[in-house]
Amino acid sequence: MTEHAQPLNILVAGIYWSGSGAVVDYLKGHPDCVVPRGEFTDFKRSGRIGSLLEADSPFKAKWLARMMWFETAMGKLPAAQLKKARGADQAKLAPKEQVRHNQLKLEYLGRYRKHLAKGGAPSDSRIWNDWMHAVGQAYAAGEKAIVWNQPIWVGKHEGTWPAVFTPFKLIVVHRDPVDQFAEVVRQGKIGKRKSDPAFNDSENDDIAYVLKGIAAKMESLMALQAQLGESYMLAVSFERFVKDHKTEARRVCDFLDFPEAQLPSAPFNPSYSIRNVGIGDTDQIRGMLKDHQPLVDRLYDLRTQFDNAQ
Repeated sequence: MTEHAQPLNILVAGIYWSGSGAVVDYLKGHPDCVVPRGEFTDFKRSGRIGSLLEADSPFKAKWLARMMWFETAMGKLPAAQLKKARGADQAKLAPKEQVRHNQLKLEYLGRYRKHLAKGGAPSDSRIWNDWMHAVGQAYAAGEKAIVWNQPIWVGKHEGTWPAVFTPFKLIVVHRDPVDQFAEVVRQGKIGKRKSDPAFNDSENDDIAYVLKGIAAKMESLMALQAQLGESYMLAVSFERFVKDHKTEARRVCDFLDFPEAQLPSAPFNPSYSIRNVGIGDTDQIRGMLKDHQPLVDRLYDLRTQFDNAQ
């Protein structure tokens, strides 16, 4: 057995276009980290592993597991096999597009379904923690850590996901609220609904929908900080990470118990990312937010409370 037989799961989460990609890019350049491509959605999406573990009855868990098995066996795995047959480099694909990843998911879905058939509790997370260990070995055997991009929603499944991802450390990135809103606008997301449960679909005002959703995420972030404590969760300010990068990089690495280091090919460039600070200081954004100032003020208050609590 190697010294690092089980890689640490580093979970990097944002609170909706809050700049978490900068931290992911930094970790891509760290020699102790393996970073699979794309976002990791196997746990958080509706009908996936978090839903199985929080099903309100064995019948519901069995139904969800069966649907997930069919989705994987009849859809995702054949698609992945086709890509492989056409010569796609598996290492360059997102996990959901890789043959081995889908085979592992089917294997552990089979174990979970047998567990349920024998009267096991839907909430028993041990099989899915074993699955995470197997996935970690598949991607990062012998390495210190594997980095998962957006594997959880802040404010959802928080009584469930820690047991699945153990051993883990969580890094959550937060950002100036007006810049964050401006990023949502820049990405063309105004008027589009999210599957993230923090966002309330009954809100008809598209701008208020975004601002209230971010506020709900901030409130959940404060509760999560209290739940996990400083040993398991680190909050990173996007502005500080790009403006005072050396200090913040050391802080991130100290949290992970890694030396501060970057490979020559590291993709993160703070001088590029710093251009995204202050993007909300425009007439367009000020005009869009003019009638929503109380919500904006609330976001700044929440961020101040969160910073003061750390």
